[in-house]
Amino acid sequence: MESPPRPRSTRDRPAKPPLSEDVILDVALRILRKEGLEAVTMRRLASELDTGPASLYVYISGRDALREAMLDRVAGMIELEEPDPARWREQVHRLAEEMLATMEAHPGIAEVAVANPLTGERSLLIADNLLALLLAGGVAAQDAAWACDIIPLITTASAVETAVYQEREQAGFAESDFHAHLHEVFSSLPVSRFPHIVALSREMINGDGEERFAFAIDVFLDGLAARAQRS
Repeated sequence: MESPPRPRSTRDRPAKPPLSEDVILDVALRILRKEGLEAVTMRRLASELDTGPASLYVYISGRDALREAMLDRVAGMIELEEPDPARWREQVHRLAEEMLATMEAHPGIAEVAVANPLTGERSLLIADNLLALLLAGGVAAQDAAWACDIIPLITTASAVETAVYQEREQAGFAESDFHAHLHEVFSSLPVSRFPHIVALSREMINGDGEERFAFAIDVFLDGLAARAQRS
C-alpha cells in the first residue's frame, strides 16, 4: 500500500520576491493590460502576490494612490523629445502619438489621467517636455501653458474612445459595424431638418482613429502657430 504524499513544505515553494512598491506595480500593470482597470484591486493584488491586503498598505496607501502610481509608471514608458525649433510640430505629434499608444496599451489608464492632476515625477517630465517643444516653436508662454493641458486632454479622450471600441469588439461588435450603423443613421435623417449631416454622412465617418487624432493635433497646432504669428 502506497504511503500518502507528504504535505508540501514551504521550502519546496519558489521564493517570493521581496514585497515593494515596484513589485506591486509590476503585478498591477500586468493585470491592467490583460483585464482592464476595474480588475486591479488591492484584494486582487494581495492574492496575486500571495500576501494579505494589509501588507500592501505599507507601500501604497490605497486604491487612489495605487492608480496614481500606475499612471506615473506608465508615463515613464514614454520617450521624450529633444526640442528642435525646426521640427517642433513633428516632435509634438510624435510625443502625443506615443502618449496615446502607451495609454492604449494599458486599458483604463486614460481614465486615471482624466481624474487625476499629473503631479507624479514622470508625468511632470512629459509636461515639461511638451512645454519645451511648444516654446521652441515660438508659442507664447500663456498659450503654451494652456496647450500643455489641452493636448493631453485630446490624447486621453482618444485613448478612452479606443477603450470603448475595444470593449465593443470583445462583445462581438466590430468598429466597422459601428461606423456602418452611424452612416445609416446619418444618411436616413430627414433632409429638411438635418441637411448638412445628411449631405456629409460619408465624410462624418471617414478616417480611422490615427488619422482623426493626427488631424486634431494638427488643427490645434495650426491655431497656436497662427496666434504666435499675430503676436
